Amino acid sequence: MVLLALVIIGAMIVIASALSSLLSLYFEVKYWRSRKRINRSINGNARYPHVTVIMPVRGLDQNIRNNIISVLNQDYPGRRDYIFVLDDERDPAYGIIKDAIRGLNVDASILINRGGHSKGEALAHALKHVNSDVVVFVDSDALVHRHWLRNLVSSLINGSGAATTYRFYVPLRRLGLGSLLRASFNMIGITAMQNPVARFTWGGSTAVWKWVLDKWGVRDYLPYYLSDDYVITHFVHREGLGIEFVPESLVLTLEDVGVRDAFNWAVRQLWYVRVYGFRGFLLYAASYTLYVVTPPIAVALSLTNAWFIIPGLLPFILGVVKDYVRISSIRGLDGFYSMNITGRYSMLLALASILNVYFSWLVIIKTMLTKSINWRGRAFTVMDAIRLMHEKPLG
Repeated sequence: MVLLALVIIGAMIVIASALSSLLSLYFEVKYWRSRKRINRSINGNARYPHVTVIMPVRGLDQNIRNNIISVLNQDYPGRRDYIFVLDDERDPAYGIIKDAIRGLNVDASILINRGGHSKGEALAHALKHVNSDVVVFVDSDALVHRHWLRNLVSSLINGSGAATTYRFYVPLRRLGLGSLLRASFNMIGITAMQNPVARFTWGGSTAVWKWVLDKWGVRDYLPYYLSDDYVITHFVHREGLGIEFVPESLVLTLEDVGVRDAFNWAVRQLWYVRVYGFRGFLLYAASYTLYVVTPPIAVALSLTNAWFIIPGLLPFILGVVKDYVRISSIRGLDGFYSMNITGRYSMLLALASILNVYFSWLVIIKTMLTKSINWRGRAFTVMDAIRLMHEKPLG
């Protein structure tokens, strides 16, 4: 009797895992098909608003010169300004930024936020100097195409409170296991962006109306939160406005990374989710735990019926197919993506989704035990984050 109960429970777990993967694939295909039918044109009489692009910089990203040039070199019909924020003139990125600005002859300034500790403080400092209609936040490790800015702002003109996108990792010089695992882990963010309920304003590339930031005093809150995503998302929702995901402006990050650094990076990303979105963290942990336990349960059940192996492997097979559909769809968005994301890399990255199940599960375990993280040379603890939130709770 006990054995029968265990078999039934095990079978239910395996079936649930297979159905979850099948639904995930279904929604992936459905999303990209529906995206093709979206009308992205704007009213012919619409005026493109004045935009200020803010980039906080600390240290040298692997592809920083090309990243900065790509952000500056935009085909945007309206007025655009740029603000770069650094902690010190001695930052090695300072000279690179000055050269890029001079070379492209754009309206840009470099601000020094002395004594700055967090990205939120840098953004708050920059917002003091903004006089435009729209504010766009972008990370220094983002490589973008010529229409990146136009696409984001077009979504605002069409009625969104904020327009956001996400990151896609691509190797810079060599393809290693660490780069594949990080890129595969990172794609969970694209899954969240496809769902309007889970969507957030990702600080690495987001456009938002300045009047929303001013109305809710967002600048005053940013220094108290390690996640600017969390703050801006909260107030866009408070205003009752929508957040539009714009995959056509996905940013590429060209970097090479080893397995250890990829693991530490993943822990840091998930740590933010644990601190600021614990329910999402629990959902993420539950889903990956389900996938991790499925194969051993299927093997055990195969002792009673060999056919159990098939549904046990199905979640991994469907995961590969889903990721390949996603990557192929991204490559088809623009020549910029097809040029940088090769067919070989697409296939390897899709296959890496199998290893990513176990990689992500280990990251989840490590994140639960991690009390502090290090962001570009600065350490932050869970207690730091909680203390800061209590000092300036979101209204």
